[in-house]
Amino acid sequence: MLAEKIVFRTVRDAAEAIDLLGASHGTMMPYRAVHVNVLIRQIPGTAARSIKTAYNDVGAEAAISSQAYHREEEAVTDMIAMGTVYQHREVKRVLQDDPSVQKWLQAIEQVVDNSPEVKE
Repeated sequence: MLAEKIVFRTVRDAAEAIDLLGASHGTMMPYRAVHVNVLIRQIPGTAARSIKTAYNDVGAEAAISSQAYHREEEAVTDMIAMGTVYQHREVKRVLQDDPSVQKWLQAIEQVVDNSPEVKE
C-alpha cells in the first residue's frame, strides 16, 4: 500500500511520528498535524462572520447559522470552529486587534489549550 490514514491524538504523538521520519520539524509542525473542533455558543452574527472569515483565511473552517451568514438583523448563532491547533492560534493572532471578537477568541483559546490533544 502506498498510502494509509494516520491519526495523531496528541501534539506529542505528531512530534514523535515526524521525528521518526528524520524530519527537522521545528516547534510548529506538530501543532499543524492535530485537529480540534470547538463549539462556541451565542455569538452575535457580526462577530461570527468576522471569526468565520479569519478561519477561512487561514485554511480552516467555521460553521455558523444561515441567519448570521446572510446578515439577518439581530442574528445570534452558535459556531463550530474547525482547525488544527496552529490554525486556531493563527486566527487569534490575525484578529488580535479586533476588540469585538476577543471574548470568543479567548473562549476558543481556552478550549484548545486545555484539550487533551495539546496536553504534553
